Amino acid sequence: MTDETENNPLTGETFVCECCGAALKYEPGTAFLHCDYCGSDTPIETKLVVDINELDYTQYIEHYEEINTQNTNVVKCRKCGAESTFDENMKSMECPYCSTPLIEADVHYERLIKPSYLLPFQVSGKEIDDYLYKWLRKLWFAPGKLKERARCSEKLQGVYIPCWTYDAQTETEYTGQRGITYTVTVGTGKNRRTETRTRWTFRSGHISLFFDDVMVPASKLIASQVVAKIEDWDTENLMEMDNRFLSGFVTEKYILNLTQGFEIAQGKMATEIESAIRRDIGGDRQRILSRNTRFNDVKFKLILLPVYMSSYTYGKKVYHFFVNGRNGDVTGDRPYSTLKIVFTVILGLLLLGGAIYLMNNR
Repeated sequence: MTDETENNPLTGETFVCECCGAALKYEPGTAFLHCDYCGSDTPIETKLVVDINELDYTQYIEHYEEINTQNTNVVKCRKCGAESTFDENMKSMECPYCSTPLIEADVHYERLIKPSYLLPFQVSGKEIDDYLYKWLRKLWFAPGKLKERARCSEKLQGVYIPCWTYDAQTETEYTGQRGITYTVTVGTGKNRRTETRTRWTFRSGHISLFFDDVMVPASKLIASQVVAKIEDWDTENLMEMDNRFLSGFVTEKYILNLTQGFEIAQGKMATEIESAIRRDIGGDRQRILSRNTRFNDVKFKLILLPVYMSSYTYGKKVYHFFVNGRNGDVTGDRPYSTLKIVFTVILGLLLLGGAIYLMNNR
């Protein structure tokens, strides 16, 4: 059996090679841990989830300390404030957000909710350059040296980002008005004209909607918009939490707590509830005068999603890019080349002037 004696990012475990004793790392896209020193592989018995076990939100809020929590060692970046779980085998690691070296002196312990499921990394770091190249080719007005600066797969850091998902049965009572538009002709002579008017009638009703797996990224440093751009997650392939998949990667601590995440989820649900109310009111226009929503049987789970990230400096400014660790989707910040923009504008003006000249001289 594998000796598990040193620290793992979440639980204090580290998985060591039974052949040479070196630390093992999860090899993306496989079902084994790999030893970089002797090349041996240790299989992982994968557990594809058939029935997802959702946790009761209300019970968790009332008995937080008693259910599914654990002491976790966390390291905080002194420069940007990012907090990640700390792996004893990665003492010299850099902050994945700003590349500042992380030091052991900044480690502290917190009691955190355990992740229930995860999506392991599928794309290897060696494949990232190809995905980045395709992304960079699509960038208009990018500086010529950008490709050289950004295409550095050896600087990529694989990070598991935490994400809450929420289920809820919602019941909404509403009052509103249905508007039916019609046209009338008013005025006489030169002042005769057609006006569009709306006839309003009172409406009230009940909307019942079930929400399944409303996803709320719990990372404060990776903006939700960024996660949304690479959010094509194959959650049907979730696996039960297995710390061996975390070996060799950073795992970010959730910044948004359980209740904060649910507040954001409620906002997402509210948007869909409003659309449902408007459909129920019907007519050409709708006014919502009041609504009262009850959230029943709220369930949640904490999952980990794989993201590669890196930063690069261009023109004294730091830019970040992110890669979905499952399918290679890329997004990120990027600079613009003023020279290319000016050249394009001048070229466009010259072409426009040439076209006008040809038209005037036909």
